[in-house]
Amino acid sequence: MIEQIQSSEDVIALKITGKLKREELEEITTRVESSLAKHQKTHIFAEVEDFSGFDVTALSNYLPRAAAMLRQLRRFGRIAVVSDLRWIRWATKLESALLPHISYETFTADERHRALAWVEGKLNALHDPSIRIIETDKPDVLGFELDGRISTADAQAAAEYFNKALDRKQPLRLLGRVKNIEGAELSALFGHKYLQMKVGMLERVERYAVVGGPVWLCAWLAALDPLVSCELRHFGADQEAQAWAWLGAHPKEEQARAA
Repeated sequence: MIEQIQSSEDVIALKITGKLKREELEEITTRVESSLAKHQKTHIFAEVEDFSGFDVTALSNYLPRAAAMLRQLRRFGRIAVVSDLRWIRWATKLESALLPHISYETFTADERHRALAWVEGKLNALHDPSIRIIETDKPDVLGFELDGRISTADAQAAAEYFNKALDRKQPLRLLGRVKNIEGAELSALFGHKYLQMKVGMLERVERYAVVGGPVWLCAWLAALDPLVSCELRHFGADQEAQAWAWLGAHPKEEQARAA
């Protein structure tokens, strides 16, 4: 079942529940084709509750039309998928990574109003930056916090900051505070500045402390340790003070709180 949601003229906003009927799939396709013909960019908001598939008899008509739309990927703008269904969120991220020139953002159901505002262009900043710089009291000790999915903009901003430190041609120490890992936009991982930063870090970092993160991160770092030249250690989220002591520095945010 499809419920139309009132939105801006260049936004197709829908709520999808249950199984899509043939006529509903054709209606969506027609709306998208019409919008692409009228607007330079078409934005899409899709709220999905208990999606259980679609009428397969619609495929013979839908697939040729879908193929034609694939040739116009650059014409799609902001696309938000709102759902608490984990498989829908993962399928959305996978499709976003596989399709060139197009990027989806996923939201939970309690973020739907924020998601619709973003799709309609009423909200400039989609998310807080997933990479936040942690300033320290030592110029040779750098820090960052990772929380969320890394966008291309986040990766470029981080790369510019760390590349300036690498220009100083001195050994560095690094702390990464990991709160939440949600992957990255494919384009974020292959930007020139980001790759330049990764290579520079491999050459220049002598100690790297990773704090927190999911359970599997500790095992992954242990496997990675023999392959890198720097000292690599994992600390629990409650051991950050020990991590800073091992690096021989303190975060300025901590000093500001103390003051």
